[in-house]
This record gives sequence, C-alpha cells and structure tokens, in this order.
Amino acid sequence: MNRKLLEQHRRDLEGAVAGVFSDATAGDHHDPGELTLSGLGGCTRRAALQLAGHDPSDDDSHREQRASHLGRAIHDWFLPRLAAKLGRELTLVEQDVILPIRGLYIRGRFDLATLAIGGGLLLDLKTYGYDQSDPAHLPSRARLMQIWGYALGLRVQGHPIEMVAILPMSRIHGATDGLWLAEFGPREEALVDARVRDLLHHARAPFFAPRDGHRGPGLDRECDNCPFRSECWPGAQPAQAAPVRSDADIVNHGLRHAEAAAQEGRWKEEKAYHAAALAKTTPATYEADGYTVEIVATGGGRRLNQGEAKALLAGNGLPIPMTTDRESRRAIVKRRPLG
Repeated sequence: MNRKLLEQHRRDLEGAVAGVFSDATAGDHHDPGELTLSGLGGCTRRAALQLAGHDPSDDDSHREQRASHLGRAIHDWFLPRLAAKLGRELTLVEQDVILPIRGLYIRGRFDLATLAIGGGLLLDLKTYGYDQSDPAHLPSRARLMQIWGYALGLRVQGHPIEMVAILPMSRIHGATDGLWLAEFGPREEALVDARVRDLLHHARAPFFAPRDGHRGPGLDRECDNCPFRSECWPGAQPAQAAPVRSDADIVNHGLRHAEAAAQEGRWKEEKAYHAAALAKTTPATYEADGYTVEIVATGGGRRLNQGEAKALLAGNGLPIPMTTDRESRRAIVKRRPLG
C-alpha cells in the first residue's frame, strides 16, 4: 500500500472521529445562563449572575468537550449495569428532577436512585482523568450541594431518600477509589435552603458576589469554562489572570510565590528520598496497614546525551540550536527590620 493511500485513510479516520464528537456536542446543547442543581454549590458569583437573569458573555456550549462526552459514554454503559447488580425494588437511572425552593424551580438530572422500602439511596457517578485532583478527597461544596439538591428534589416528589453516595471513576483505568457514602436528613436539607437563600441575596448585586477563591481564566478550570468570564475578569490574560493594581498586590503575590516555591522544593526532596528507598524493590503489589501499593518499573530507555551532542556539533563547526525561554518573574522576599 502506498504512502498516499495510507495518508488518505488517516485523514478519513481522523475526520470521522472528530465528527462523532462534533455530533455529540451539537446534541448536548444547554442554556449557560440557567442555574441548575449541578451549579448550585459552584462559584457564588456565577450562580448569582444566573439567578439575576444576566446574559452570558461567553457561550462555550458549542465547543467540543471530549472528556465530557467520554464521561457520558461511561454513564450510559455503567449505570444500568450497576442498577441491575444492586437489584433493589425500584431503581431510577438518569432521570430529570426539579427542586422547588424559595420560589425557584431548579432543574437537574441525577444518575441513579434506588427507592427501596424503608429508605432510598441516591448515587452520583463522577468520572475523572489524570488532569484532575485526587478523587479520594472529601467531596467539595459543589458536589455536596449537587447531590443534596437531587435528594431534596426527590423527597419533594415523595421518594424517601435517606442515603447519598458519590462514586469517583477514572476514565483511564476504571478505578473507583474514594467512594463516599453518608446519610441525608434535616441538616442537609437546611444547608441546601441556606445556600439558595444566600444566592438569592447575592443575585441583587451579582458582580459584588464572591468568586469563592477562583483565580481567573488560564489559572482555574471553572473560570475557563464560565459563561461570564469576560465580564467577571475584564481584560484578564491567561498568563496573568489575577489583577495586580498596587504595590501591596505585588508584595502579596510575591510572598505567596516564594512560599509555594519553598514548599515545592521540600516536596521534591521528599519525593527523591522515597524514590531512592524504592529504587531496588521488586515490581509487585504490596499490602500493609490497610493500603495496597503497586510498584511498577519505569525509565531505563535511551535519551539524548546533551553534553556529547553539543561537543559533536561544535567539533564539526555546526551551530548549537537554541531556543529562547519565556520571560518570567521570581520573587525574592526580604523582611524589613522592625522600628
């Protein structure tokens, strides 16, 4: 088979793959200006803008999101099989729910609910990739409010949800570490009500609502995907989303940068120490103290010897290829003497 025909097959396949995801994006359109249960516990300013009826400045609903589509495919395949394995009296899979609260009707779509006699269980499946934080951490406010909102909406419909669960699942290898399970009762209902009350208060002046620590486009995933990012962060550039308007701002960022650099150095030393301790161990799976650790062998491949490559180029009268580093800033912190 000639090279030209191979390249044609490659283009056809790549085009077909892109077409699958493009079709999925077109069929998955949603209103970025509507507050749903998935955003109830997210950024306060974003939710306040949605409740205030503010028109989005950045509609990315048409942008291809392959990770999201792959997560949806996992949901479609996994959840019905999980429901069958649980074998409860009545199980609902991926259904819409509406939470009527404080004059609002907040829509959502839950993953799985088993409505067994004597109490039901609501489960939310969260898929993640290598680029996301450790799923074994305690659930964030956003995840808690989302699943509590689903549970409260089902209770309003007369379904006795008493337990809620969040199941993280890796899109890479299917790991489900970090299963979280808890009771759902009056305390959680009150927290949802308080959150909605707080959002309605902020909706009166949404641009004064807190950003909840989000750092802006280019530095924060939620800001990157926010439908109001251009108005919330006017003029922000990806390389410097955090506003620096005064000497005090520069000193603050400089101090935090120096602290982070020092902490990074300590962790690099810690990592190197433990890597050296494991260097001669046999690749295998080990268990102790309630943990399972798999040791795998990495490295051992050939790589460029830069010193010899430079010497060969110089010895043959050839220029050494150079690139220009991107200019950056480093903070050197000095404390002024007292008095």
